[in-house]
Amino acid sequence: MSEVANAGLDLDGADWRETWAYLIGMQAYAYGFPAIYYTKLRYGMVKQPQGVIDTPLNKLFHVPRLSDHNDQYGGSPMRDAIYSVAWLDLGTEPVVIHSPESGERYVSIQLADFYSDLFGYAGPSVNSGRAQTALVVGPQWQGVAPPGIDIVLHAPTPSAFLVARVSTPGGDDLAQARELQQGSWVKPLSAWQSGHSAPEVREVLAPFPLTAKLTDFRTMNAAMCENPPPSRDQALMRLFAQVGLGPLAQTGIDDLDAATQRGLARALVDGPKLLAKVALTGGNTKQVNGWFYGDKHWGRMAASGDFLGRASPQAFSGIIEHWKEQSTKLRTFVDADGRDLSGQNRYVLRFAKEEIPEAHAFWSITLYDERFNMADNPIRRYGIGSLTEGLVFGADGSLEIVLQHESPAPRLETNWLPTPAGKFNLFLRTYLPGPGVMDQSYAPPMVRKV
Repeated sequence: MSEVANAGLDLDGADWRETWAYLIGMQAYAYGFPAIYYTKLRYGMVKQPQGVIDTPLNKLFHVPRLSDHNDQYGGSPMRDAIYSVAWLDLGTEPVVIHSPESGERYVSIQLADFYSDLFGYAGPSVNSGRAQTALVVGPQWQGVAPPGIDIVLHAPTPSAFLVARVSTPGGDDLAQARELQQGSWVKPLSAWQSGHSAPEVREVLAPFPLTAKLTDFRTMNAAMCENPPPSRDQALMRLFAQVGLGPLAQTGIDDLDAATQRGLARALVDGPKLLAKVALTGGNTKQVNGWFYGDKHWGRMAASGDFLGRASPQAFSGIIEHWKEQSTKLRTFVDADGRDLSGQNRYVLRFAKEEIPEAHAFWSITLYDERFNMADNPIRRYGIGSLTEGLVFGADGSLEIVLQHESPAPRLETNWLPTPAGKFNLFLRTYLPGPGVMDQSYAPPMVRKV
């Protein structure tokens, strides 16, 4: 019994209802965290913008600059492309999305349900660089696609999240990338057919205030009612309902007995801690040389039954993740000795010629702080990769990246990736990856302390 108590389950002292609510609450939090997170993100971009993104529903918002340390949304934004985002409301009618021809440049439109899994892509990255017009429909839609539509994408939830990317190294190339970005758009089907502008819609579900009892579970319940989970998860929904959680709950949170409320309150304390721990280890994925791969099922986590992996690291530290055919990712928090990466030290990351990642579009390494945001630095360099101009390679084709807080010797500055004073982590991305990265046989080099 002492072993059980040490595991956090006080079966001797606590009311069994509290323990049961805690166990179910932890599972429900892992299942519903993406919906909680998306509710907050959507509200903060549509209804009460607090950052650069300020957009009504069903409209593509273009960010015409590369992400930097001023973007404090978390989620490890990439540095190699300019973003566009849209929050879709498919409950009233479908929307039409379009992306122009991009040629050799990587341009993608990625679509996620309200639980952070993907239900498809549109645009050049899945159409051999050619333009594409897609119809995105909600789960209740039963119509016929009109002429001019190239592909129909079926969203599992009435609310969806869209992220578009146009790759660019910045600098002089940024103007051309912006032209392509402006050529992409999102319109409600009726507006596309009529040629008239759609009315602006900014009414979205508000997350419950921090002062509300069990606030995140209240937000989760509302989000799940707005975006019902699939029928395959009904057994879980019936389980959650036993403690007032999920769309099938018959008892309101305020009407739950005190012991059940205490158990759920504990789950809301331990749930975020669990997700943070999972994020730091990459979840149950392959690890090599201190790096851990993104899950092979990223973007498809629910289909494999991995709801914890969907919550973290997919949503918790990434907001949205690619299918491996589009992009693969590796992250490290440690050096070759297994110690946390810190700006108090100096490091070198040396790629032998054969260790340089294979990517048919591009590859990059981006540096993030502990909150998964880019770190401020004096030269405004947040990542290094195949799109970086002026990189210096060795005579043998190797590439050394210098990681340190202070400016290195002048001869090393071209390959210098500045680090913050505190802890940081590195994210290695490949877009349109080669087979070795996709099947996870590729092994990146260790980060070595100087």
